Amino acid sequence: MILPFVVLIAGLVLFAAVHLVPADPARKAALRSRVGDRGWRALVGVGGLFGLVLIVAGYAASDYVHVYDPPVWGRHVTMSLVLPAFIGLALFIIGGRLRQAIRFPFAWGILLWGAGHLLANGDLASIVLFGGLIAYAIAHIAIGHAAGAVPAARSGHWRDPAAIVLGVVLYVAFLWLHPYLIGVAVVAW
Repeated sequence: MILPFVVLIAGLVLFAAVHLVPADPARKAALRSRVGDRGWRALVGVGGLFGLVLIVAGYAASDYVHVYDPPVWGRHVTMSLVLPAFIGLALFIIGGRLRQAIRFPFAWGILLWGAGHLLANGDLASIVLFGGLIAYAIAHIAIGHAAGAVPAARSGHWRDPAAIVLGVVLYVAFLWLHPYLIGVAVVAW
């Protein structure tokens, strides 16, 4: 059935569009001045959430279409790449010196997460989902570098260690929750 793939792609496009605007500080400032601070937060929040809902619904409803056999070692590489992806997410949330050094830890995390999952999944819906997220992440990094985007400095020596700890905690929690949320056990507990 083609409709779930259309929903998945629409969700990816919406998610990417909402998240690419902040990569360009001038575009973000222009939009924020037009809609105001609350309007900006609502636009990003609702748009991102709706895009995510479409992604999940489209992916879940997609028929399994085999494209390639993932390598046997792909699952192990995926687990190795997802840990720094969760640390990247935590750096994005908490901030600190590492966030400023990496500049786009959320996008790098999505890139690592997506690449790992392409090594573990060989079906069409996974290729569309993870390939689309990789394309978004590459575009985010490229646009951000071209625009000279740098995260705002946040003081506090505790931020980097806290982000690493939070990333590890999220990683372990998601390993445990993966069979319940995704339907696939990643590790045997």
